[in-house]
Amino acid sequence: MSATVKEVPLITREAFISAMESCVTGVHIVATDGPAGREGATLSGMTAISTEPGLLMICLNRTSSLCSAIEENRGFSVNVLAEGQKMAAHAFSTFAQGEPQFADSHWTISPEGTPLLQGAIASFDCRLHQQWAVNDKVLLVGEVSAVYRHYGVPLARQARQYVLIQRDQY
Repeated sequence: MSATVKEVPLITREAFISAMESCVTGVHIVATDGPAGREGATLSGMTAISTEPGLLMICLNRTSSLCSAIEENRGFSVNVLAEGQKMAAHAFSTFAQGEPQFADSHWTISPEGTPLLQGAIASFDCRLHQQWAVNDKVLLVGEVSAVYRHYGVPLARQARQYVLIQRDQY
């Protein structure tokens, strides 16, 4: 018996984006501080790579000021936003760079010198462990040196809109 192979049409950029918009993602602010300055940006993607040691991965545009600042500062934080932090998410998703983004949110500094967003439901303090260039992006792997956890409901997005998370009552 032979199998019939069906040709799959090429995936357009628009079709790919449309399909990706069906995913629900958390909302994070990635921040760094050090010799290259203080920078931050809102990201939807963060992936746990390993638990021993704790490693996580983010993806940034190769030409972003945040990417070059993390490379020089050698550390960053990933702050998981709570549902009440939409304004912070918006402030860090605009193209303003540096200190003005940080002005409307409350930040503390970790013992490693990394900015941590107060009120985030979790913050991961990371040292830059590894990185890979992929097309116009850079995958950055951070080794987690400390975790700060606060209880709350995470801010989530789907189809370029914020969505509410309803917890099961089981």
